[in-house]
Amino acid sequence: MAGYEPKTHSLIAFHDRAAAFRDGADTPRDFLERCIAAIEAREGEIMAWAHLDFDGARKAADAAGARYREGRPLSPVDGLPVGIKDLIDTVDMPTEYGSTLFAGHRPKQDAAAVLALRQGGAVIIGKTVTIAFGGGDPAKTRNPHDTRRTPGGSSSGSAAAVGAPTIPAAIGTHARGSTIRPASFCGAFALKPSFGAINRQGVFSAADSMDHLGTFAGSLRDVWIVARHMARLAGGDPGHAGLYGGAAPPAPHKPMRLVRLEMAGWAETDDATKAAFEEVVASLAAAGVEIFARGDDPAIDDYEARLADMPGLWRDLYRFEMRWPMLQYLALYPDDVPPRLKRGLEEGAGLTQETYRAALVRRAHVKALHGELASRADGFVTLASPGPGPIGMDQGSAVFNEPSSVLGAPALSLPLMATGGAPVGLQLMGRIGGDEALAASGLWVAEHILGRPA
Repeated sequence: MAGYEPKTHSLIAFHDRAAAFRDGADTPRDFLERCIAAIEAREGEIMAWAHLDFDGARKAADAAGARYREGRPLSPVDGLPVGIKDLIDTVDMPTEYGSTLFAGHRPKQDAAAVLALRQGGAVIIGKTVTIAFGGGDPAKTRNPHDTRRTPGGSSSGSAAAVGAPTIPAAIGTHARGSTIRPASFCGAFALKPSFGAINRQGVFSAADSMDHLGTFAGSLRDVWIVARHMARLAGGDPGHAGLYGGAAPPAPHKPMRLVRLEMAGWAETDDATKAAFEEVVASLAAAGVEIFARGDDPAIDDYEARLADMPGLWRDLYRFEMRWPMLQYLALYPDDVPPRLKRGLEEGAGLTQETYRAALVRRAHVKALHGELASRADGFVTLASPGPGPIGMDQGSAVFNEPSSVLGAPALSLPLMATGGAPVGLQLMGRIGGDEALAASGLWVAEHILGRPA
């Protein structure tokens, strides 16, 4: 299905349905049935789901409809059809972490974020496909815009289901590029929030200092509504204040200045994607947004130099942290650890505590520089991936995603570009803790480029 065009491709939005649900022009059940029909029409080719529960979803949608008729919806997500990545615990559905080791595994409780969605009346349709343990070999999901291409990973099913489009929202995770990269490849809006912003209890983690919960949606407003709702009820990670901001999406806010970044990924980026990115940046500049880049400020030059080293820094942190529980799985159940994870464990075998401590120091230095630059700009603009999803089932490069993962800075993927008829996301990064301001800037940027509400 080549031929993606961001200005005309239509995704499924939910935030504008409340009024229709209240006056009976639409109902949560009818909305859900349209999503189910879309899933049934496309699932055979994109394979985004690990488990589906249409009966349970219909019961939840009917309950939401009754609340709307009575004028007492539970929250802004009441009646929202949503998919949950299969790394996230659900009490009523299998949670298999994409691994044969956990085939048929049934958690005894929901993850905190899932419980928050249920308490708000969200309609959980099923579990979306993940790569094994979030870092294994590619899974079955295909790119909804060209099934020859990868959807990315590890939140491949969540991104493909939203980008297809078959549902308005899905939840994923992110420790390297698992939210921003597949959103870029599949043409969905996505937020990887500041580290600790949304409670991860009940979520499989291979790298505790970098794992985040991510949100995909058919509109940036829905991304915000879902993320903020989960944080409002479930809080952030223990010891973290959680996602700041209002329950409603912020108003679009034109950024005064953005820092343009090339990072380590520019050398990997194809010429057509570079040209598409330059066109977007030029459009922002023509609209009066100040763009600063290399050569404009010594601090930016220093930051870019440090970002060029980010793949190595990410590797030292992730490979050291992933050894628990993965080393035990490898020792006890070697046949259930996929080859890619085995290679990662081998790659990290020589890492010592001293190496990890040095990586923590390097991270602290880059975070300080990020904070200093973020205090002088409204955000950072770069690519979400070096190009569209590659043909074949390799996950594709996450090189543009490692900085926000390591630093814990919020990042958006906005489906604003296309290369060769396939989606490529524009990435905005923000100040750590400044997620709401980043969302406001993202709304303005997306609506400026697309020429329609986002």
